[in-house]
Amino acid sequence: MSNQPSDPEELVELMTQFQGRLYVYILSLIGDANAANDVLQETNIVLWKESHQYVPGTNFKAWAFRIAHFQCMAYRQRRLRDRVVFSDDVVARLAIESKDLDEDYDRRAAALARCLEQIQPRSREALRLRYAEDAAVQEMATKMNCSSNAVSQLLFRARQWLIDCVKRDDEMKVAQ
Repeated sequence: MSNQPSDPEELVELMTQFQGRLYVYILSLIGDANAANDVLQETNIVLWKESHQYVPGTNFKAWAFRIAHFQCMAYRQRRLRDRVVFSDDVVARLAIESKDLDEDYDRRAAALARCLEQIQPRSREALRLRYAEDAAVQEMATKMNCSSNAVSQLLFRARQWLIDCVKRDDEMKVAQ
């Protein structure tokens, strides 16, 4: 049997006619608009590929809704397989880790701000151009009146100095 419908225009017309109703049906089963759009597209693909099974003059809506139903079931099975469920203990540990990371972030961000105030003005300017203005190295070289190589070295040294400064600041805070 051919995988092509006997009358492609009729199939396209019927698919178009029932798109809205298929979407609403799928949405009612899935509950997520984005996922419902994906399942509708999968349903349309199956409708086209299996169009040789549709008998013109019979109930297209019933046939299409049956295929949509199976696509929804397949989607739900994929979701169950993909779902990772953590125990309450794991979730509690993740919450503690997350809180600790957040506190570390705030402390390190404050240290970085203090270190940026202490860095040499030319290095601070290079960092500002690169990270605040998202300038390319060649563009920075033009603005700073030096070679691209010099800018790369300046950025490397500035980043290294900042890393060391933040570590020193962190060590001082921990010692206090």
